[in-house]
Amino acid sequence: MAQCSTPYTKIQNFDPEHHPAQLRHLGPTSGPWERGIAAANAQLLTIQSAGATVFGAAMLSARSATAYVKISGILARDAQTYKKLVHAVLDYAREKDLACVKWESWTDEPWLDELAEHTGFRPLPTPRCTTDGSAPSPPFGYVHWLHPARYLRTAHYQQSENFTCAAVAALAAHGETSGIETMDRLRTAELLLWRQATNFMACEPLGLGLAIAERWPASSVQVSLDTDKPVIVDYYPEVERSWRGILQAESRRRAEATGLPVTSTRMEISQIHEAVNQGDQVLLLVSLQQMLGYDVPHWILCHGTAGSAEHPVILIEDSWVDVSSAESWVDATCLPITFQELDAMSCLEEDGYRAALILTE
Repeated sequence: MAQCSTPYTKIQNFDPEHHPAQLRHLGPTSGPWERGIAAANAQLLTIQSAGATVFGAAMLSARSATAYVKISGILARDAQTYKKLVHAVLDYAREKDLACVKWESWTDEPWLDELAEHTGFRPLPTPRCTTDGSAPSPPFGYVHWLHPARYLRTAHYQQSENFTCAAVAALAAHGETSGIETMDRLRTAELLLWRQATNFMACEPLGLGLAIAERWPASSVQVSLDTDKPVIVDYYPEVERSWRGILQAESRRRAEATGLPVTSTRMEISQIHEAVNQGDQVLLLVSLQQMLGYDVPHWILCHGTAGSAEHPVILIEDSWVDVSSAESWVDATCLPITFQELDAMSCLEEDGYRAALILTE
């Protein structure tokens, strides 16, 4: 006599060469299933029978050195299995003690929005993007916080140039990536602020602090930089370092002349967490080595807190979206990072200095 087997959940590394073809009986394996997500960064969660018949599948991905998982694609034979899949992903994230589960949606289907709402997800603000649209991007995104979260709810804005991260972080902190009405004006504001703060091409902390103080005189900005040497210069050949150092010395002179608060005491990650938890925002200089695999200086905005008591996280807004690794804006917005990982990525160059700007309204 045949016995019915109870479906069970299985998780494995995603195989972009074989898994899409094996899941076609569930629906079209286009869109996110074809984007070439690196196997090292993606997993496949399935609901299947003991005989290996797959009833539903969710492709999961996440940026390295972070504390979330994202549903990149989802397929199922019926509505009930879709719901079971989403709950299985949430259970997986809880087991890992992650801060949240994100979900990117590539289709405008009301039933999907209802499913997200019924399983505890909330919509992310619609992003603003100045790119030409050549790279595919999901129009909708959701987040389910597994622990209480406090953060800045703002539309994600992807920097329009490789070198304008600091300007975008500052604009986001002041609500202007959402508040400036037209994309042309927003991009102009981005480029003008970068030009005011740049050390060619990156923005150094003191010059950025001066530019922010001039751009938003009603706000308070304090620079924390635990070195008196030129910064963000090790990335350039020796012949290109000295003149950047001269410009940074001029920024320091101007900071002293204008009364810009500058402290040489290192800002610890716990202090960043405390400041953000009290309503301040922190622009932090990091290397992208841990998250994306290349050591370049990059400014992010720390604007929220979440996570469990055992694994607290700081939420950041990152204006860089790594399309080459199949990321989307859903990855880069309200991105949770643990203290340990944020500490590692914010030690810059050989000296291991830390640069942060504390913004207080």
